[in-house]
Amino acid sequence: MDFLLSPKERAQKYWAGFLYKTLIECERQFKWITFNIKGSVLVGKGALERNGKKYHFTLECSPFNPGRMERIWVETPHLIKSFDTHFNGDGSLCLYHPILDLKGRPYLDLVDVLPWISEWVEYYELYLKYKVWLGPEHPHKIN
Repeated sequence: MDFLLSPKERAQKYWAGFLYKTLIECERQFKWITFNIKGSVLVGKGALERNGKKYHFTLECSPFNPGRMERIWVETPHLIKSFDTHFNGDGSLCLYHPILDLKGRPYLDLVDVLPWISEWVEYYELYLKYKVWLGPEHPHKIN
C-alpha cells in the first residue's frame, strides 16, 4: 500500500535508499562538498571562497527533519546572522521559502538546493558592501 504514502512518508519508509540516492546525485555535481551518511542523516562539509574569504558550510539532510529536509549552516566566524542576511531562527541558511518556492512539490531535493549556497555567498558579499540584500527574497516579517 505504498502508493498511499506521501513522497515524504515514502522517503521516511525507505530512508536509506533515499539518502544514498541523494548522496550519489550530490557527489556527482558538487565536488567542493564531502558527503557521508551517519545513521538516518546525510552530512556534508565544504567551503567556498569569495574575495579572499572562505565560507565553511555544514549540511544535514534527513527525511525525518520537520518541514524542509535539509539544514545548511555557515561555520565561518564573524558573520552577520540575521533575517536580513537570510538566516533562520535556528542559525541555518534561509535559501528558499518553504511553501512559496515549492511550486506544488512536497519538498525540494538537496541537489536542487545546493547551488543556492554559492548564490547566498555572492549576495552576502554584496550585503556587506551595500547593507541591503540584493538577491531575490520573500519578506520575513509577519504583519
